[in-house]
Amino acid sequence: MDASKVLKKHAFLRIDILTVRLYRSLMADESLGIKVERKNGERFRRALVDLKAFDPGRKICSDGSQIYLPVRELSEKEAEKLRLVADYDVVNFGFVPEEKILTPEDILGFRPSFEIVGDIAMIEDLEEGEAERVASALMSSSNSIKTVIAPISDVEGEYRTRRYRHVAGEERTTTTHKEHGLRYRIDLEGAYFTPRLGTERLRIASLVGPTDVVLDMFAGVGPFSILMAKRCRWVVAMDKNPVAVQYLRENARLNKVENIDILEGDANEIALRYQNAADHVIMNLPHSASLFLPAAIGAAKPGGIVHYYCISPEDDLYRDELLIREAAEKMSAGIEVLCESIVRSYAPHRLNVVIDFRVKKL
Repeated sequence: MDASKVLKKHAFLRIDILTVRLYRSLMADESLGIKVERKNGERFRRALVDLKAFDPGRKICSDGSQIYLPVRELSEKEAEKLRLVADYDVVNFGFVPEEKILTPEDILGFRPSFEIVGDIAMIEDLEEGEAERVASALMSSSNSIKTVIAPISDVEGEYRTRRYRHVAGEERTTTTHKEHGLRYRIDLEGAYFTPRLGTERLRIASLVGPTDVVLDMFAGVGPFSILMAKRCRWVVAMDKNPVAVQYLRENARLNKVENIDILEGDANEIALRYQNAADHVIMNLPHSASLFLPAAIGAAKPGGIVHYYCISPEDDLYRDELLIREAAEKMSAGIEVLCESIVRSYAPHRLNVVIDFRVKKL
C-alpha cells in the first residue's frame, strides 16, 4: 500500500473515532463544562483539580482541536483564576459518565471482611455458598486477586500455622507480598503472616538506628527482620518453624540483605548466645511471649529496648506489664515502660497490644 493510501486510511479512522466520541457525547445528558484549546488541556485539568472544580464523574472529551473538561458550578473568583491560565469558554456539553468500578460492597450489599496477601485474598470461613459469593465479588472487583482462601483453624501448634480451604481462583497458598518497598515469598499454610502488622513494623523500624543490633526472636518469613536490616547494623533472626526459616532465607536473598544471621531453633535457647548484645529485641509471639521474657531481657543490652506483643482482654489491656516486671525482678533488672498501645483488634473483646520497655541492668 502506498503512503497516500495509508494516510487516507488513518485519516478515516481518526474521523470515525471522533464521530463515535461526539455521537456518545450528544447522546449523554448535557452538563456544565469548559472548552479550551488542546494545548492547554492538561494545564486546565490541573487547575480545576486544585480548585476542586473538576467533575471526576464525567469523561474529558475532545473534537480534535478543542478539549472539553467537565466542571461543577464555578464561582466568580474561580472563573477569574482560570482566566489566568488561558482563554476558555463555558459550555453545556454531553459528557459521557465515567464507568464506576464496582466494589465488593456494591456487589454484595455489605462490606465483607478480608485481608490481601500478595495476590491471595483471605476471607472468613462463611457458610457454603456465601463464601463463594464473597470470593466472586472480590475477584470481580480486582484483577490483582488470583486466589481466595478461608481459614478452617486458628493459629495453632508448635509452628504457629493455620489451615485453609480453597474457595476460588488458583488452588495455592503461596504468593509474593510487597510491603514498604520489600518483597516476601510466603506460604500462608506453612508459616504465619498477617499484613495487618505492616504499620507496626514500620513504627519499630523508625526507632532503629544505623549502629543498632536487633534480635528478632520469632522472625517468621522475615517482615520485621528484613525491614530492620535495611536500617541497622546487624539482625539476628530466629524461628522454630523450618518452613518459615526456609522462606526467611529466600526473602533475605530476594531483598539483597546480608547483614543478618538466620537461625532455626528454640528462641529461649538461641537467645542465651546473645546475652547483653541487642539494642532492640522483638517479641512478636502474642499468645505466649511471656514464656520467653527472661531470655529477651537477658539478650537486651543495658538500656536496650524490648518490643513485647500479647493478646489482652479489652478491659485489662496491659495486664502483662506485671509479668514483665516480675520477670525483670527475678533477673535483678528493672524496666521503664516507654510505650503501650493497641496494634489491632484480634477477636471480639480481645486486642493485640504492644508494650515497649527499656531494660535497666542492676
